[in-house]
Amino acid sequence: MLRRKEERKRRSSFTAIDNLDQEAPKWNSKFCTKSKGGLCECTKSKQKRAQPNTFVRQGNICINQKQQLHSNMSNHLPLEIVEEILHRLPVKSIVKCTSVCKAWNSLITRQTFIYDHLNRTIQAPNHNSSLFFQFRKRRSPNDPPSLHQEETYSLYSINQQTDQFSVERFPLSHLFEPYRYTLFVGACNGLVCSADHSPLESATTIIWNPSLRKYIVLPKPITTCKDIWRGRYYLVRNVDPKYDVFFGFGFDSRNNDYKVVRLMNDRSTQDTPHVEVYSLASHIWRSISVTVPQFFLCNRQWYRPWLSSLFLNGTFHWIVCRYIEGGSGMYYKFILSFDVIQETFRELTLPQQQSNEKAVISRLLPVEGSHSLAVVNHVNMRRRNQRVFCIWVMKDYGITNSWTEIFRLDSGLYGGILAVLALTNSGKVVLILNGGAIVLVDPIKESVEPVGLAKMSEFFVSSFVESLLLLNKEPDVLSF
Repeated sequence: MLRRKEERKRRSSFTAIDNLDQEAPKWNSKFCTKSKGGLCECTKSKQKRAQPNTFVRQGNICINQKQQLHSNMSNHLPLEIVEEILHRLPVKSIVKCTSVCKAWNSLITRQTFIYDHLNRTIQAPNHNSSLFFQFRKRRSPNDPPSLHQEETYSLYSINQQTDQFSVERFPLSHLFEPYRYTLFVGACNGLVCSADHSPLESATTIIWNPSLRKYIVLPKPITTCKDIWRGRYYLVRNVDPKYDVFFGFGFDSRNNDYKVVRLMNDRSTQDTPHVEVYSLASHIWRSISVTVPQFFLCNRQWYRPWLSSLFLNGTFHWIVCRYIEGGSGMYYKFILSFDVIQETFRELTLPQQQSNEKAVISRLLPVEGSHSLAVVNHVNMRRRNQRVFCIWVMKDYGITNSWTEIFRLDSGLYGGILAVLALTNSGKVVLILNGGAIVLVDPIKESVEPVGLAKMSEFFVSSFVESLLLLNKEPDVLSF
């Protein structure tokens, strides 16, 4: 009996081996020719097939472990909890989460998630608002026309205690003609608008998100001037010195839409300018018939920076001029505003100017994370050869009598002040000094904090907050 049982066991083992051999490749039905000592290659491959949890290691965590972790989080955590966690992450971390799984990607790219994340970021009591800087090096007369101007930009967080002021080269200069001037139009909710300051039909306008490195090229405006090619330059007869082109960029909260407004003004006649509005939702320009106060561009010697608008409280603002009636050639300055929801214009009076001022150059001043309208007056005093920067804030928006002078800085302070760039919500002033040093000054405590160095001749500044806007508009949006 024992011998029979042993014989059966022996035969059953042979049967099992034969079954394994049948599953193996035909060339290995009897024996393996790839044996290299120890286990043969075929046995190793069988063992690999028999181990479904084999990991490919990447860093300290295996890829399979990562996939299982993400799968477990997606399967076991309610979607509401996942959404709540993602809302608390910064923009760059959220973008990485779009690659975790399809469910997360679908959640993050929803329009409701993008706007909810933006609103939470703005309303968070401890959120780090930033300032967006754009710098430009003025073109030399000897530069060839095919050479683009050197342009850089930087995002600087005021509340983030860091000594880093990283400056990056503007990555989209190739979209604009090299011999034209690229205008910083404005920044709103993480989006930046840049435009080719030209009435020509070949002018370019873009909206881009520095945090996501995405951009969209706007279609051509409706009203333009014909391009005339002469040699290496575009020339326009009686157009370039005749027209001013103004831009504004902001958010229409009623229609949940981002808009670009463009004014083309005939400076010689002061006729009603042609006004067009671009909608990011519809991706089209449309002309609007609206009453516009007569105006022209003042401060021609500071031409470029003064063309940028300030978007505040759902309204665009520009500092412009109007001739005093009587033909004396005298003019006065005021703030021209455009309500992006109502699509109507109005005038706002500038702060009262002193009688002993020989020349005043006014500029709108961005205030970090605030809804206050601010102006800085560059004042050249008559009695003494001195320039003073007077900073005014409108305490109650739209009320002329609420203009209040909060600071007055002598241009000789801190080694020489070149310009006042912005205000912070904590009451500090962002200055650029002679030599290009950018500093943060507390006029009350008389403290000076270095921010960075930007050796550029022209500069634009705006309040900025990171967002996910343009993340889900794939048909029109490009990456850089």
